[in-house]
Amino acid sequence: MSYRRVLQIGGSYYVSLPKEWVKINELENSYVKLDFLENGALIIELPTRSQTGISHAKIICSSDREVFRQVLSAYLRGYEVIEVELDAKCDRKTALERIEDARRILLGLELVEESDRKLLLQCFVKPDYNLHSIIARMDSVTREMLSMAVDILLGKRGNAEELSQLDDRVDRLYFLSVRLIRGKLREPTLMPEERLSLLDMRLVAKNLENLGDTYESLGMLKEIIKNQGLSEIAERLGRLQAGAVRLFLEGKANRDELLDDFAHTQKYIQEMAELPGYLREKLSFALLLVKDIIDLS
Repeated sequence: MSYRRVLQIGGSYYVSLPKEWVKINELENSYVKLDFLENGALIIELPTRSQTGISHAKIICSSDREVFRQVLSAYLRGYEVIEVELDAKCDRKTALERIEDARRILLGLELVEESDRKLLLQCFVKPDYNLHSIIARMDSVTREMLSMAVDILLGKRGNAEELSQLDDRVDRLYFLSVRLIRGKLREPTLMPEERLSLLDMRLVAKNLENLGDTYESLGMLKEIIKNQGLSEIAERLGRLQAGAVRLFLEGKANRDELLDDFAHTQKYIQEMAELPGYLREKLSFALLLVKDIIDLS
């Protein structure tokens, strides 16, 4: 037993924790749980797994069709180690293929150990990634996709395979952002305004992921569009998207000017009667996704 002095700093009171106890339980820069008992005692407990980031998940694979979804779910929930146990109904070869599909879009996930009926995955993602940098990178890659998709439609350069590879990169960044955001939302000391900011960031990340899917679908149309106005639309849309993301991340763009650019671009798309209807629909949908980012800023 030891005694600690109660110190008053400002409007709060503080008691130091034993240094050895903090080190043994690896609590530096972490949290502890306080529990007040009816007899007046104060219990200091170690944080629960949900507060520190759950370290180990075990998946029972009874269907090789489900293992992709199960691994994705465990990754997004922040598990560092994912153990996949294959029962008799789960085909090992097919399960490995599905896991490889998951690894292709889940940044930092590696297969580190395998046996006949068990697979061990580990995620080497650090929790201190800069979310702003991830969002900025998603914006950059999706705008590159837009440029390439329009060039494909105009018969200039690029191919659908290259476009799909870029979309996979966007997906990896998106799932990484969701994993990191969910981890931060579990922090017990998170302020309400920080929580709201993280939720907004997840919506922006989702919009950028949807933009990537939309731009990929443009390049999959497999036809040449003889309309140079398409390049003008792509330039306007890309410029507007860059401004919207900059406004969200840095607050440096002019919101009113962006909204004016949105209205002019929307009108430009609607008045281009020679564009096929399905193409105009995809471009209009992308434009609305960008507008959502402006509205969240």
